[in-house]
This record gives sequence, structure tokens and C-alpha cells, in this order.
Amino acid sequence: MTATRVEPVLARACLELLSADAVSSQQLNTGSRSAVYRVALADGRWVIVKVFSDTARRNAISESRVIEAAKGFVPVPAVLGCGPVHGHPATALVTADLGDLTLDGAVKAGRIARQQALEHLGVLLVRFHQIPGTRAGLPVRPFTEHVTWLARRCSTEVMNRLEPALEVMADRCADSGRLMLGHGDLHGDNILIPDRGPGAGLLHVIDFAQSSLCVPEFDVAQTLTVTQAVDPAERQQVIAAYGNGLDEPLVDASVAFHTVRCWVHANLTRDEPSRQQWAARLHRATERTPHLFRTPTPMDERSRW
Repeated sequence: MTATRVEPVLARACLELLSADAVSSQQLNTGSRSAVYRVALADGRWVIVKVFSDTARRNAISESRVIEAAKGFVPVPAVLGCGPVHGHPATALVTADLGDLTLDGAVKAGRIARQQALEHLGVLLVRFHQIPGTRAGLPVRPFTEHVTWLARRCSTEVMNRLEPALEVMADRCADSGRLMLGHGDLHGDNILIPDRGPGAGLLHVIDFAQSSLCVPEFDVAQTLTVTQAVDPAERQQVIAAYGNGLDEPLVDASVAFHTVRCWVHANLTRDEPSRQQWAARLHRATERTPHLFRTPTPMDERSRW
């Protein structure tokens, strides 16, 4: 991606948080409340600057805390600075630049086999779940909050179809004795492999925007769903690498939940290929685990996927 002029908010963030001048930048991605940039500094360094809107200030602080808490458990980028950007309605998180090669990119390039990548995901998940939740200082995000988010964005009929899975999850996801720090979105594009520096070749975990306290099955199921590792053989590769005993019926129910959630999220966008992709995945999920979905009546057309 071609470097461009530095936006004022980036220049100000680098000056305030790093005491360094920014000379060029590249926008890597953008979301509804944050954007990520690669920024070149006058001293020759490249850094990653994630800019959060004013309404997401807590997200910047939370991500910084999770990264600090994760040290010693999984490789993570170094936090170089975090704080409000004066003169702008924004907060910035600045981390070390680990390069562009992701685990997914390495698989696509033939450098790592998919089976090995799935095993890496299982190992990183279990290591992440060993982080004491209190170190990150994140509040518990009740399972009901996830359900409420979904219910606000889809029809009552869709929620009714998902009810068998929700019944399995209701009590088990609320078990306070099993809550741990979950990444919330661990997949191949959120794992970087730097090619230089002291961490060269190691898998580094990034993007902690969805991190929260949850039961391990909920987090594992998110990874299985997003990486399409839901068929028995690939699912077993992830779970075997994870190693610790998991409540497999809860994993199944959580996969059903995450699949519906991703389908709903895709339907909120204008990306037609993504909509079709998740509709197909949801259809396969209902065939794979029919006991977790209520069968619609012939008259209930609105509940069809």
C-alpha cells in the first residue's frame, strides 16, 4: 500500500505519545469506531497506530491492558504509547510494527500447512486462556449481553430457531468459576509472523478489541467458526492442540451461536459475497447440528435463512 501524507490526528499522536515526528502513513484497515495505520517516523522507525473514536476510548485502554497482561503467555507487539490525542476527539494506541505476514498469508503462500496452522491456533488459545483475567482488568461481559446484541439485529423468528443452542449455553456460559480471558477473535489474520527482530518467526497475537472474560468454549468456538474449522477432522485438530478438557456440547452450541451472529453481521453490510458465504455456512451448520436449531414451520417463511 502506498504511503500517504500524515493525517493531523496521527501526527499529533506520534508527537505526544512517542515524542517523534511522523513523516508518512498507510491506512491498513478501518472499522466503525477505529482505524489502523502504519506510520513512518522521522527517526527511521515504523509503528502501528490504532486510532479510536471518542466513544471508544475505553477500547484503547482495554487493548493496551490486554497486551500488557499477555506478556509471558503469548507473543504480542510491544505497546509504545496509549492515550488521548489532544485537539482531536480520539484516543490512540501505538504498538511496534511486526510486518505484514499473517498466519493466513503464510498458509496461502504454502509456507505453512493448514493443519499446522489449526494446531497453532489451538496452542495460542490455551496459552491465552492461561492469562489471569484480573491482570487485564476487564469487566465480565455477561452471555446475556451477546444474546441482546444479536436479538436487536435480527428477527424474533431467527432467535426462536436458535433457541435450542441458547438453552445449552444459558447456564454453562454463566459459570463464574470457569470464566477466563478470551481473545474474542483469534484467527489467521490476527496472528502476525515478523521476519526480523528478536521475535522473528514467532507467532504474535494482535487485535484485542473483542477480548473479554468468558468460558473457554465460547472463545474456542469463535475461532472454529471464523476459520471454517467446524467439520470433525479440522475441529479435532484445534481441540487436540488446545489440550485441556472442553465441554464439547457447549462448543457445538457456541459454534451455532457464532455462525448466526456472523450471518447477521454480514447481512448488516453491503458485501454480497460475504452475505452469501455466511448464509451457506449457516445452512451447513443446521444440517451438521440439527438438534441446535428449531425447524421452521412451513408457514414461517421469515425464519428461513
